[in-house]
Amino acid sequence: MDQRRTPVLDAIEQFRHNDQYSFALPGHRLGLGIDDRTASVLSRGAFEADVIFAKSAVAESEELLADAVGAHQAVFTTCGSSISIHTAMLTVTGPGRKVLVDRNVHKSVVASLILAGAEPVWLRPRWDAENQIAHPATASDVAAALKREPDISAVLMITPTEYGTGADVRGIARACHKHGVPLLVDEAWGAHFPFHDDLPTAAIQAGADIVVQSLHKADGGLCQASVILMCGDLVDPVDLRLRLDLITTTSPSALLYGSIDGFRRRMVTEGRQLLDEALRRTNHLRARLGKLSALAVMDESIIGHDAVAEWDPMKLSVDVSGLGLSGYQVMDWMSERKRLSLQLGDARRVVCSLTYSDTEVAMDRLAAAFEDLVAEPPAPDRPSPDVPPLGELDLDQAMNPREAYFAETEQVADPAGRVSAEMISPYPPGVPAILPGERFNEAVVKYLRAGRAAGMVIPDASDPELATFRVVRNGPH
Repeated sequence: MDQRRTPVLDAIEQFRHNDQYSFALPGHRLGLGIDDRTASVLSRGAFEADVIFAKSAVAESEELLADAVGAHQAVFTTCGSSISIHTAMLTVTGPGRKVLVDRNVHKSVVASLILAGAEPVWLRPRWDAENQIAHPATASDVAAALKREPDISAVLMITPTEYGTGADVRGIARACHKHGVPLLVDEAWGAHFPFHDDLPTAAIQAGADIVVQSLHKADGGLCQASVILMCGDLVDPVDLRLRLDLITTTSPSALLYGSIDGFRRRMVTEGRQLLDEALRRTNHLRARLGKLSALAVMDESIIGHDAVAEWDPMKLSVDVSGLGLSGYQVMDWMSERKRLSLQLGDARRVVCSLTYSDTEVAMDRLAAAFEDLVAEPPAPDRPSPDVPPLGELDLDQAMNPREAYFAETEQVADPAGRVSAEMISPYPPGVPAILPGERFNEAVVKYLRAGRAAGMVIPDASDPELATFRVVRNGPH
């Protein structure tokens, strides 16, 4: 296929230069109806490109992307990867069916379980006590779970994690296919993986049946641009498109489609060179920070640590606990003092998402900020986070998530021993600390309250102050 083509961008351009006037949506009439204030911030060009008729060119663009990455099919979505995850889950599972799910998943997966009414069989992550983070489960973990639960209908994994540690997708895919079940991979950070050999193995090329990617996280897509990739014959592509039609918008944004179209073309034509340069800059930055003894910078030595199979070098994970600071405070300090927004802060580290868009100047600015932090660290300004032994955060699933979510509820100040009716997801990364149907214990309550006091962002709790928690009124004991 001619990978230089950009069908969606071509359709937008043709409509704009065709002297065609539309009496259909959108009502802003390609920007004629917006005021100068809106145009000054959002740009009139964005509205001029909002050509809904361009969706007629999406099918060809999807074929081009599938060809570029080695998938059988690609499906574009414009409501973020949350909708892509919902679509994938609704395709492979349903009411009362079991699905093996990586417990370290994004909250959108839990929402999918609630929508589908499926019964999760939780695949516990590999807790890394030394670094206080979770790594993906291993292929042997998956194989053992499938042997214990032969009626599992599908498996979902997230890889790499927000910290950049990755699973053995090939091994996991083999285990799934031995049992005749499809493997879904949430590869939100990996749309660029197929275009460079020094990045983690692209899941779609490693045997995954469905792969969900976010084009905005580390790549050139606009926010909410997402893609579903499919391979193999265990998932019916017609079913998947029908499920998507059930839950997605009927007025998709041509801007999002166009950004996916342009990203694919650029990766095919320039991706290797762009990523070569990005990796060179990243390696230089990591080496520079490695000279600061007060910081611990994650590197390729994490591979093999507690079954980590791969590692994404574009995730810069920096442990700042040697300064007596939490990642929450350092993240705030970077924003307020250095005008740098970082991807993630936790009890002891910060994570920066690095991309091919980051220039030498930007990387130097980041390195200098860390050097200034080490030279003159701020005094601690908040309580220290209280992270329990990580195994204590493995909670019992007492009810199906859907049943708990729709049950009669009440707010209680002391939820230990009660069944949760809500999701509480520290953000980022948006992995629920507790979800509907799980039973609270003292450790998770203490962890959440201490984390909030230390600066943890929790956007979805029923009580933002965490004074009370939503529980099932008459839940099982």
